[in-house]
Amino acid sequence: MTAGRAPWPVLAAVALVLAATALRVAAAGRPGLWADEIFSLAMATGHSLEHPAATADARSGDFVQPRESQPPQVFRRYAEAEQPAAGPGRVVRAVLLSDTSPPLYYLLLNLWSRGFGTGDAALRMFSVWWAVLALPPLWLLGRELGGRGAAWSACLLFSFSPVACFYSTDGRMYSLVWCLGLALAWLTLRLAAGGRRWDAALWVLAGAAGLLTHYFFAFVWLACVAWLSLGGPLAGRRRVALLAGLTLLAVLPWYLQVPGSLARWRVTGGWLDGGLPWRHALGRPFALAGSLLSGVSLLDGWRRADRLVALLLLLLAGWIAIQGQWRRLFSRGSLLLWGWLAAACTGPLVFDLLRHTTTSDIPRYALPGLPAAMLLVALGLSRLPPAIHLAYLSAILLAWLPGAWAIVAGSRAARPWEPYPEVAARLEAWAHPGDVVLVRSTPSGVVGLARYLEGDLPIASWVTQLGTREVPADLERLLRGRRRVAVATIHNLGATDSLDPWLRANARPLGRDSFPLSRAEVRYFGPASGATFFLGAQPAAR
Repeated sequence: MTAGRAPWPVLAAVALVLAATALRVAAAGRPGLWADEIFSLAMATGHSLEHPAATADARSGDFVQPRESQPPQVFRRYAEAEQPAAGPGRVVRAVLLSDTSPPLYYLLLNLWSRGFGTGDAALRMFSVWWAVLALPPLWLLGRELGGRGAAWSACLLFSFSPVACFYSTDGRMYSLVWCLGLALAWLTLRLAAGGRRWDAALWVLAGAAGLLTHYFFAFVWLACVAWLSLGGPLAGRRRVALLAGLTLLAVLPWYLQVPGSLARWRVTGGWLDGGLPWRHALGRPFALAGSLLSGVSLLDGWRRADRLVALLLLLLAGWIAIQGQWRRLFSRGSLLLWGWLAAACTGPLVFDLLRHTTTSDIPRYALPGLPAAMLLVALGLSRLPPAIHLAYLSAILLAWLPGAWAIVAGSRAARPWEPYPEVAARLEAWAHPGDVVLVRSTPSGVVGLARYLEGDLPIASWVTQLGTREVPADLERLLRGRRRVAVATIHNLGATDSLDPWLRANARPLGRDSFPLSRAEVRYFGPASGATFFLGAQPAAR
């Protein structure tokens, strides 16, 4: 080997990581946000969407449901920056009124949007940026715990995992949580080895930042605190207690407001309510852990990838057992990763039992544990002979490749479960002068559909949960003189009103567009008689 020249395996690994980053950049350019991404933009630009109608303050950027139909730009502005841009105070206010997450991600996104705008690609590139920044601490952790082979394997697994790829290009806070979790874990190892003052200061900073980004980061933080505390000398435990106390003190001003914030009514406030049968609940942590290694994302993938990867990992575990290498996989350093993964996958279930919710049924709530899962698999692979290690790693990556590729070049829409661009295109192809669209959804859904309407097609917001719409009074006002109406249902969330019975009794059906991969639908109606709607009579049904 020539001195000063990197060995070819390192160059190959770097090239593959760069290729995976390029995949994420390409995926970020696919248009079509979903409701939570619209919500991210609303919070980051200082617009509250989920508050009660009676408390809306239009001067502070709150969503207000207009009585009359409006051009799309009236609703579109709730996910766009104002001039001058909203400051941190507006962002924090919007989060307290509307969200059930801490504000740091939105504050950082506010700064990002000032430089790069609020376009679809700009929002998702913010997530890609944090996913790329997660690679250095991921590599450092892998090298510290399992050597260079484990480090490169962890980076490659993270780079091509369909789950990691998908959420690296989702306009939410998950990749920021990964980056902060990895930084915290690496600093935890440094503190255990003695560390310096700046390590302690950065540990507090990373922990506080994580706790102000996502509440379920608390499980990652608690795993690190527990690992540092167990098995160390008394002086070390006192130091950990001091650092943990400083972290909690740093986040205390926000967390004091959490009970009041969570108690506020929100449009989508009860969507996670429900109970979990015990037999189902006991298996949820294992299902969540398995979901982190899935070869299928919400945008498709090879359906047999999960079985193949599970079989490979089972064989790997058997080989490690036969070779008697369990101790190395459960060394003190590795126990940090096991605790991290266990806390991230068990925490949502504990939350459900305390709050009577169903978060553990939703895989993304275990995402804070994804880096730990990647590192543990990489540590297991590093116990294999080099040739078998490479073969195993290649087999996993090949099984995952269809899922990763589907995120970039799949035939489905960018977010097929909420196809705002497709619905908007259908409506614009249908519409003629004199038509109107009723958008039956949450405020995020109304803003999302308006975002992709290019013309001036009038739309009327119909958010049932706000309780400001009345039948027939609002329908008479909105439809009077209109030739046709399209009722676009994006979200319903179990809300009921008398809109459907009235339409069945007083309008003539003209057709229906459905979107098979989502619950969205558009139904078209004309007047029961005459060329336009003239609604003078009371509705026949309520």
